[in-house]
Amino acid sequence: MRYFMLNKPAGTISGRSDPHGRPTVMDHVPTHFPVLPHVGRLDWASEGLLLFTDDGQLSRALLDRAIGGVVPKAYHVKVRDRLDPEDSRIPRMEQPLDYDGVPTEPAQVRFLELRTRATWLEVVITQGKHHQIRHLCARSGFPVLKLRRVRIGPLELGDLKLRWCRPLRLDEVEALYAVALPGVEVPPLDPIDDSSQARADRPE
Repeated sequence: MRYFMLNKPAGTISGRSDPHGRPTVMDHVPTHFPVLPHVGRLDWASEGLLLFTDDGQLSRALLDRAIGGVVPKAYHVKVRDRLDPEDSRIPRMEQPLDYDGVPTEPAQVRFLELRTRATWLEVVITQGKHHQIRHLCARSGFPVLKLRRVRIGPLELGDLKLRWCRPLRLDEVEALYAVALPGVEVPPLDPIDDSSQARADRPE
């Protein structure tokens, strides 16, 4: 099986193509990387960690309820205005939302840092409802300036540059299996060659 991550930029569609001709995440996947399905999606205006793999059982476990329970996803959200860490609107974001009469699982929210005219928050959710984090912010009156996914379970975006891809290491795949599919044998890893030679040999 093959696995890689992309630090998706805002202004791209999470798909292989777009009927309206808009940029897609595939525009940022190097030509020497395999063409693989992505796990879930990030909306047009969001950026951050997007996982690609042909491992169907892992994809399903990450998208649905895993054998070991839900797999949390963490996001960093930049909202307009300088907020006090004790602002009562921050914990209000943790309260469930209603989607067609079905409440979401509570989110976990914590204050990260102040900027000149903005505040960074971390939001952890265990579901992936449409625009869920943006709706949580809107309910608390927080205009979203930037939304970035930084973690899927134990898999972290780290310092991967925006628009760049990198293959996953075996220990990262094993960690994903440990939380999403505990007790299930990890399939053999088919390494993706991202060496300088592979990059030099890629077709133009």
